[in-house]
Amino acid sequence: MKVRYKKTGSEAYAYSRNFNVNAIGEVLTGDDSSLIAELDVYLEALGQWKDMRRAFRDKDLIIDNYNTCFFEPTSEEDRERGYTL
Repeated sequence: MKVRYKKTGSEAYAYSRNFNVNAIGEVLTGDDSSLIAELDVYLEALGQWKDMRRAFRDKDLIIDNYNTCFFEPTSEEDRERGYTL
């Protein structure tokens, strides 16, 4: 998924989708990791950039059942749960 820094608007890493499993609330962005609060994510389904925290809250982004990566939900059941099986 495309993510970008809120402050600069520059894309952090073209296809980030993994959490930093050694820190709480951080996403791997290529050679670094950033807090979710500092990032926007491009949602293909909506065709727009959205605050990453809000995307998780609105369930436009969900996690896998291991809580290691994130992505857009592929089914309505996954969206309701907030994670995939």
